[in-house]
Amino acid sequence: MMIVTPIGYPSKTQSEVDRKLREMVHDDERLAQSKLFYENDFSTPLNYSEECLDAIRWAPSAANRQPWRVVKNNENYHFYLKHPKGYSAGVEWDVQKMDLGIAICHFMYIKNGNLIIDEPEIETDENMEYIATINTKERKYE
Repeated sequence: MMIVTPIGYPSKTQSEVDRKLREMVHDDERLAQSKLFYENDFSTPLNYSEECLDAIRWAPSAANRQPWRVVKNNENYHFYLKHPKGYSAGVEWDVQKMDLGIAICHFMYIKNGNLIIDEPEIETDENMEYIATINTKERKYE
């Protein structure tokens, strides 16, 4: 499985600041699948796993926020960004959109599809932003 991740050389020793920061953001924990992936709408957690969704779940994200939410509807996977209150306040760009882009890259590597920007009629709350849909129906080349 190919992934997109930051690269570099790890420090031989971890600074006290780094250790506390990693502890504070729970860098070794991932959200449960039931909090990330849904079927048809946000009221029904997806009750099975797919390799393409595992690739998203393990994608890196700033402060380990895992801001992505995915609603599967037949061959469509609708990607949303869940904005925590105040997380991006005062920043000119939204790092979580980069996180979501990396997650979509992971998904597309495992499961080919067509990227579509056409907001589905799925009810969300004010903290959820539609980003894109990936249609995985077999492509027909002309």
